[in-house]
Amino acid sequence: MKFIHTADWHIGKIVNEFSMLEDQEFILNELIKLIVEEKPDALIIAGDLYDRSVPPADGVELLDKFLSKIVVDLKVPILAVSGNHDSPERLSFGSSLLKNSGLHIEGLLGKEITKVPLKDEYGTVNFYLVPYTDPAYIRELYEDSSIKTHEDGAKKIIENIETKLD
Repeated sequence: MKFIHTADWHIGKIVNEFSMLEDQEFILNELIKLIVEEKPDALIIAGDLYDRSVPPADGVELLDKFLSKIVVDLKVPILAVSGNHDSPERLSFGSSLLKNSGLHIEGLLGKEITKVPLKDEYGTVNFYLVPYTDPAYIRELYEDSSIKTHEDGAKKIIENIETKLD
């Protein structure tokens, strides 16, 4: 299976009072060219789609335009998870509806980890969408007082996934 793995887009970033949006749009258009050329089975975005939990409106518009181009026009599924700069609740909005179009966004970690099966000519590959989550949230979610660090949390999440592997 061929996929393109990206992360840390930080759409809407401002550096020294200068918006990076024009540069970000240029890079996203370059990514579209790469997707057209490489024809991947999926695009993965591993967190920090936005630079802050309440992104600027023009940043939201840019991301919407780009994601639509990839999923609707190019028919390439997108698997995205929230990062520590994203608002998990905002990023999750509409995710139940969007998954039917090929846009899989996981903002909030749930007890049951979302599995996205994708098929190619060799068979099915399962992707597990694990968004960034603080250890305290994971500790409460799994009712496990031994979870103190990100590493502890990641181990617990992987254990959960492994119990359902076939």
